[in-house]
Amino acid sequence: HPQILRSSNVFMRVRFAPSPTGYLHVGNARTALFNWLLARGQGGSFILRIEDSDTERSTRTSEETILRDLRWLGLDWDEGPDVGGPHAPYFQSQRLDKYRDHAQRLVAEGKAYADEGAIRFKVPAGQTRFDDLVHGPGKFENEHIENFVILRSDGHPTYHLSVVVDDIDMEISHVVRGDDHISNTPKQVLLYEAFARAVPQFAHVPLILGPDKKRLSKRHGATSVMEYANRGYLPEAMMNFLALLGWSPGAGDKELFTREELVAACALEGISGGNEGWKQAKHDWF
Repeated sequence: HPQILRSSNVFMRVRFAPSPTGYLHVGNARTALFNWLLARGQGGSFILRIEDSDTERSTRTSEETILRDLRWLGLDWDEGPDVGGPHAPYFQSQRLDKYRDHAQRLVAEGKAYADEGAIRFKVPAGQTRFDDLVHGPGKFENEHIENFVILRSDGHPTYHLSVVVDDIDMEISHVVRGDDHISNTPKQVLLYEAFARAVPQFAHVPLILGPDKKRLSKRHGATSVMEYANRGYLPEAMMNFLALLGWSPGAGDKELFTREELVAACALEGISGGNEGWKQAKHDWF
């Protein structure tokens, strides 16, 4: 997989797109870290995009907290809030006209249709295929995918439409995200194809589980980056611990890395296909 990335003629552009509806969960922080390490190691760009189209739940306080926690962890971004860039705005709430225009374009081309005020994508017959750089080839029968809503009756986009339009506009080359998004991928691939745009490389990384093998949540204890920062954990320790959850740098027994060493070693081929458990004692050791 590193050979795939390095030999590609496409300049690597990855993104992290949190929703400002709460704190920065350690699982999301790990996804952001993987993207950042890959971009820095490949000489690419790391884009931060705020998915705040859910205006009822999104808050400015949450947005500021997420940015603060990412910076505490040691991450910076080449494009995004407080930085700007050629593909601004980097807030979904400021891009609503783009989503509506794209939805209407699909309707005009017969690839979508109005349905009780909403707009649904018309799923074509056949199969949808994509290659996952962690899990390998994926294949889905389109007959099992419903004609899904891309624009709600209130004029707001669904996740599938907004993420694809944003990734196209921002020229994202690699989508590195959690395993829980695998089921979303066929619908998004169909949208890329409907817009006649190249499909990015997908890489779905394992989720972080609690001791009971269920997805890590507050019932397992602290789950926000902010909580650990407030308790006095070192950002370097958090970065080391998160990086090695589900990823092997191929360095034997070595476990303590500088940021520069993590950047140099990070590659998708070392990421496991299975979900990883949160080991608090190991985190304390780091």
